[in-house]
Amino acid sequence: MNKPLKSLVDIIHQAYDGLSGRERQVADFILESPGEVSMYPASELARLVGVSNSTVTRFVQRAGFESYDEMRLAAREARNWGSPLFLAPREGEARPGKGADALIAEFAEAEMAALRHGLEQVSPALLDEIAGALSGARRLGFLGFRNSHYFAAYARWQFVQFRPDTRLLPGPGETLAEGLADFGPEDVVVVVGVRRVVGALPRALKALDGRGVRVLLITDPSARGMPALARWTITCPVENPHVLDSYAGVLAVLRLLAVATMRRSGKAGREHLEWIETQHEALGEFD
Repeated sequence: MNKPLKSLVDIIHQAYDGLSGRERQVADFILESPGEVSMYPASELARLVGVSNSTVTRFVQRAGFESYDEMRLAAREARNWGSPLFLAPREGEARPGKGADALIAEFAEAEMAALRHGLEQVSPALLDEIAGALSGARRLGFLGFRNSHYFAAYARWQFVQFRPDTRLLPGPGETLAEGLADFGPEDVVVVVGVRRVVGALPRALKALDGRGVRVLLITDPSARGMPALARWTITCPVENPHVLDSYAGVLAVLRLLAVATMRRSGKAGREHLEWIETQHEALGEFD
């Protein structure tokens, strides 16, 4: 995402751990849709969140803004950059009497919205920057816990086709510490952290930060604090009108990153892929 939106979101994440409970309510409201705060005066924001005007004032100060107007300006710039994280109005679950055809239509619409909103978080400049880092990294790692482990493994499978030294962290039989020990400033780790996030993930991010590893975090709007430990963050909405979260946007973003990075890798990436395909045949792996 480009600078105005990233700056506003990162500032709030960096301050999040030091906020009081009431101040976190303000932070949560803004993080759900960063651009919308540009439309509200401080008193209206306080009313919508359900806190006092003084709580909003303290939040603004703790976040590092000189005034509420300065924060509104940052939010306005974020809004001008692109759509808020939640554009589509939420609707209730399809009623049982509506039939399967209505459910399929509503489901398709929600999935397309999730995919579109996820991809909207990746500007051309950000995609180019990340693809260059993923292509040029000495070593590339992929990390995720619980359901995020599946997405990290999927991403690693995409990248292993065209570049060497890609690892799923931790490896089989490894502890996380053993897996991370080989990584440093010349490397990149793609971290997938979509809800629900377990406590091990923030600790892993702190360990990577301590080693100077560049981190790309793929997360959802419920993330708090973790983006402050990442070089790049892409936030993919997962909520939708149905009972289960949608990860269409997460998968689309991961695949987009792989396609862009393979293009960036050029001849070396193509030769790597050709060698793998040749060996598939020589080894009879698909017989």
